[in-house]
Amino acid sequence: MGRKVIWILTLVMLVGLAAHVVAEGSPEKTYPTKPADFLIPFGAGGSADSLGRSIAKAAEPYFGESFVPVNRPGGGGGVMYQALKNSPADGYTVGWNSTSVLTSTNIGNVPFGYDAFDHVCRIGYTSMPLAVRADSPYKTLQDFIDAAKKQPGQLIIGNAGTGSATHLTAVVFATTAGIEVTHVPYGAERRVPALLGGECAAIVVPLPEIAAHVAAGEARILAFPTTGRVPGYDNVPTMKEEGYDVVIELFRGISVPKGSPANVIAHLEDSFKKASEDPAFKKVADANGFLVDFMGHDEFEKYLAAQNTLIHQGMVAGGLIDK
Repeated sequence: MGRKVIWILTLVMLVGLAAHVVAEGSPEKTYPTKPADFLIPFGAGGSADSLGRSIAKAAEPYFGESFVPVNRPGGGGGVMYQALKNSPADGYTVGWNSTSVLTSTNIGNVPFGYDAFDHVCRIGYTSMPLAVRADSPYKTLQDFIDAAKKQPGQLIIGNAGTGSATHLTAVVFATTAGIEVTHVPYGAERRVPALLGGECAAIVVPLPEIAAHVAAGEARILAFPTTGRVPGYDNVPTMKEEGYDVVIELFRGISVPKGSPANVIAHLEDSFKKASEDPAFKKVADANGFLVDFMGHDEFEKYLAAQNTLIHQGMVAGGLIDK
């Protein structure tokens, strides 16, 4: 057999072997091979939408393909979570999750729990402080608690709506502090005017909505229900520091259908970690009062379990669900 024939046969064998290796390792070596849908649980134009679109765009260079934003509003996030759960676990449908993955599942908007998904990572959170008017007699969190104990049920804490993250934060705070207050769902647009107009003693509100009023000397933040102190508000304590173990954050992150391959989760985690450090995304985050505080897959799963327990306890205490 001539050298030329041997060379050709060898080349054919090598090509076949290479094809076999690629086929055997294709999920790890070739993902992604096409754009992925990026499901957003709220409508276009809000902070959840702008943050989601920005982080998805920032992740594309690291992901290797584009993300296609798809708004799926409704049911307090339940519509999107149902769509995500029903999607193939192949890495081509990604959900932009939030605290709604705990509220919508606990309150029964969907017939499954938060653990119906694989949770890739947390990008960060928006804090939800307890705020009062600047001329309020309550200068500290303890002042508010002491007053509430003297007037059971008379102090009003406003929130965005029954079952919302702000409502549940207020319920968990009141339960932990051992006080009886009245919770009023003013709505997202009405709660700040209600506070400034003297309709309530306090509100629980996402920081961006009250920050300008604090800066203008119209409102004061008593405490943050966060793990640590919030940048820019270093003189304001956390509820935990004041002796009340309340940590509920309006977080946002990435989830995928249950059973997604480990290499898919790892690749998405790495892509979005790098995206969270992108200057363009950080600019959008700052504009929306969103604190970038990345958590990887393992840490995020543990965090969700702890947050889910608090949300469930808050709903039970608030009479929204049975034990």
